[in-house]
Amino acid sequence: MRPLARLLQIHEGTPRGPSPTFERAHLLLAFITIGESGAIGRHALAAGLGIGEGAVRTVLKRLREESLVDVDASGCHLARGGGQVYHSLRKKLSPLVLVEPSKLTVGAAQVAICVRGSGRAVKGGIEQRDLAINVGAAGATTYVVHGTKFTIPGGSDDCERDFPGKAWTVLRKELNPSNGDAVILCGSEREDTARLGALSAALSLL
Repeated sequence: MRPLARLLQIHEGTPRGPSPTFERAHLLLAFITIGESGAIGRHALAAGLGIGEGAVRTVLKRLREESLVDVDASGCHLARGGGQVYHSLRKKLSPLVLVEPSKLTVGAAQVAICVRGSGRAVKGGIEQRDLAINVGAAGATTYVVHGTKFTIPGGSDDCERDFPGKAWTVLRKELNPSNGDAVILCGSEREDTARLGALSAALSLL
């Protein structure tokens, strides 16, 4: 199994019993947060994910069972096998970027992510919006990069021209998108929910 597929299929492998109190995006966000931080405590991880410590323990248990994460006195950190998966993930997903509130999507907190080479998988952005809303976000807008332009399938063929604003400069500088990439801008009233919504939407394009 490809390294990234291992991570993405953990949630589907949930054993019989009560439904987990977290989404697949929580697993991905936990893994990314651990990878970015180097080492992080369980309490801080729970706060960053916006879920309880009991749910975080289950998330960590699943990641440990797949030999992706270790937990010791220094905190939660990537296991040896997790490093390869994290490297594969970073080739496909950009870091999550906080963007100042704009009219490009809804919500006081807005977070963007770039999914490399996945523009063709975007139909109209409705699926990504709905997935973001399902985890508590206010909404999400998905753009496809054609050449050097941000476009909306079935809509604008040059969003910077049609919806001018400072956010485009941030998206270009921080995400460095290329032709064929998909860029998701997710909004919510809380940053943690916006981050989760952006990742949930991005999962549909992986």
